[in-house]
Amino acid sequence: MPLSSRFTIHQQLSLNLNGWQTIPDICLYPKGVLKVDWDSDEDEVDIPPLLVIEILSPKQNLQPLVDKIREYLRQAVKSCWLVEPATEVVTIFNAAGKRAHTSGVMRDEAVGVEISLPELFA
Repeated sequence: MPLSSRFTIHQQLSLNLNGWQTIPDICLYPKGVLKVDWDSDEDEVDIPPLLVIEILSPKQNLQPLVDKIREYLRQAVKSCWLVEPATEVVTIFNAAGKRAHTSGVMRDEAVGVEISLPELFA
């Protein structure tokens, strides 16, 4: 089942979570949870996404992204993925801790999502 059948997927959505303003690379909400009026001047969302995905670019330092992910979790985001394209690693962060994935099918039990890493990095 494609992710888009269960989730709304947003890129660069402005979030304001308890006064913490941030813009994740990608975020997912369960279908029907987030109603965004794109014609409105209100461009910030105050509902935490279910999943945030941050992608490490070649010129970014890793630690600031890890710190950002920790803050997402403090703000009630269930799971965060840190994608490192250069090394083809995806690390899942959630309440249970963190786990790096380098091959095969990655399963994120916290949000009920699985994805093939070879397809992701193809």
